[in-house]
Amino acid sequence: MKNQLRFLVNEQANRVTWSCAGTPLANRPDADFWRLMADDGYYLDMQIKSSQQEGTVTRDGNVTTIHYDRLATDSGRVLNIELTLTVTALEDRLLFDSRIDNHDEKARADELQYPYFEVTQICGKQEDDILLRPNGLGERIENPWEAIKDSHTEYMAADYYDIKSTLSYPRPATMSWMGLQSGKHFIYLGRHDERTRLCCLLNAIAPRGAKVPYLASSICQYPFVRPAETLILPRVVMSMQEGDWRIGSDIYGEFARSTFYHPIKPREWVQNMTGWQRIILRHQFGEIYWKFEDLPQLYLDGKESGLDTLMVFGWWKGRFDNGYPHYEVDEELGGEEGLKKAIAKVKELGGNVILYNNGILIDKKSDFYKEHAAEAARIDIDGNEYTDHYKFSNNGTVLTNYGYKTFVDACQASTAWRDVMVKNGKQKLSFDPSSIFYDQVGGRCYLCFNPNHRHGYRPDDEMVYRRENLREIHSLLGPDQALGTEVTNDSIGGEVDYLHGSDFGTSYYFKKRGYRPERHFVAMFRRTFPEIVMSNRHMHDDGPLFREALNHAFVSGLRYDVAIYRSRKIGVKQMPKYASYLGELLALKEKYHKYFYHGKFVCNTDLDLPAYITCNEYEAEDGDRMFALWNRSEAPITLEILGQTVTLDANSVDCVEVK
Repeated sequence: MKNQLRFLVNEQANRVTWSCAGTPLANRPDADFWRLMADDGYYLDMQIKSSQQEGTVTRDGNVTTIHYDRLATDSGRVLNIELTLTVTALEDRLLFDSRIDNHDEKARADELQYPYFEVTQICGKQEDDILLRPNGLGERIENPWEAIKDSHTEYMAADYYDIKSTLSYPRPATMSWMGLQSGKHFIYLGRHDERTRLCCLLNAIAPRGAKVPYLASSICQYPFVRPAETLILPRVVMSMQEGDWRIGSDIYGEFARSTFYHPIKPREWVQNMTGWQRIILRHQFGEIYWKFEDLPQLYLDGKESGLDTLMVFGWWKGRFDNGYPHYEVDEELGGEEGLKKAIAKVKELGGNVILYNNGILIDKKSDFYKEHAAEAARIDIDGNEYTDHYKFSNNGTVLTNYGYKTFVDACQASTAWRDVMVKNGKQKLSFDPSSIFYDQVGGRCYLCFNPNHRHGYRPDDEMVYRRENLREIHSLLGPDQALGTEVTNDSIGGEVDYLHGSDFGTSYYFKKRGYRPERHFVAMFRRTFPEIVMSNRHMHDDGPLFREALNHAFVSGLRYDVAIYRSRKIGVKQMPKYASYLGELLALKEKYHKYFYHGKFVCNTDLDLPAYITCNEYEAEDGDRMFALWNRSEAPITLEILGQTVTLDANSVDCVEVK
């Protein structure tokens, strides 16, 4: 389809017009179309706006080149930084490229927001506009002109200038694209970078009391171009077409598959995996809940509900979430031979065992920290280590209120950390588990300012090394062994057999993080990368919303993560309501096995359904289709799906097959 978005810049390169024929799309006369942030080590976040610059514009066919010899900050300070921007108009999209030449003696060009798409109206009424962004598996925000007001910080940011809502990629944003649905048109905005560097998806509205409301969207890139450096930034793509979010899914999916995303084929047992019980043997505070000899029975208990796997945490001497990256098998739990024997027995019974390893954290009390922190730790813009302070507790209040365990983050671009990850992988494989699991490698994605790491002076460029590390670890596996990690995103999703979800949409509701189920739009990620095997998260008992959480995972095609009381005290069998309903759902998934486990999440068919019906479409390898349905209301309903009648009880699920 043809791109209908038009970009026109004046000859002084400081005024822009966005338009789309046949629509009321418009912007303020002095709207910016790019912004840049700089610092000199003392003055931080010095803003440079396109509307306050003087540049030159040249046009050659479908390519517009915009050039600035110098840049002036909001305060009037002139920086000796050259900025060259190009806009290439293709039939179906606009390409935005940028280059920064830093000749300044002091200033560093930290952040570029280009294009900066700011409009006062799109295609219809503002209250009908919808923002779709990749928060976890996807978030659908109605009337962003109003909804973004909730992001006001009151005093932590310059909200008097714009009210901003941001998502950092690759966590919590799982992809580097988003879109606006307005009337019959969908506007796609995506950063196309095969190295999947860190960036930020920005949406903003006018400040309180503004005379003219506006909505802005941009992708903030972090080049940190130092004095005497030149850097070409990754391309950003825009397109405005008649249609819906699937336009964006197709554009971004095609780009990813042609560059960085080449998914491995999961092991057969992973492809058929129904879910796991997450088991912590020795908890953070030292208490032993289970020993190695208990694992076979825990597996059999879960098997009664249809679960086929155990994910085993806290099997080492230092206690769970202690001692990283050192792992010595705990003798009190049964020792090395006891661990090997338990794993072998579970496998003999037909199950699978996943052994845990953290992939990011370094315990500040560990020998590794003392010997290698200077070369392995990720450091922030101020030269400090990124830290995390854990507060897991038992029955007392000291640990709850004050914590006891401090970690620093390892940078995946550090050679020392890569080597210890590989070493740890070999150690765990010596116990012959079905899988080894590296926690958090998909998350905890921060800029690293240690220039001695392989990313050098590019603090945003760590993800490509994460992928390299995972590929190296995957090469250690036997023919039927698997590799997994935590947190969903496109960058690492193709490097592992499965992902342990910890994101908006993989969790139906998690009060601590303010998840809003009414905004779930899991199709955004699932349709773009349907082959990724991933779990749900954060339903730890049979309290309120447990059926909703399990139903959500069912229709979303997620494997079940069962962590009763956050993996404490009891297994799933000791929670009969949960176990029974989980068993019902897994039996129904088994009935439609070829869709849920070997099919493809497609959502290609438009159906006219009530708002309280969640419906996701799957396609089997033989071309047959199936619709997974969930009635979220408190009353039964009878529906017709492509000529077939289905009745759904209150808060229940079912499937309709179309051959």
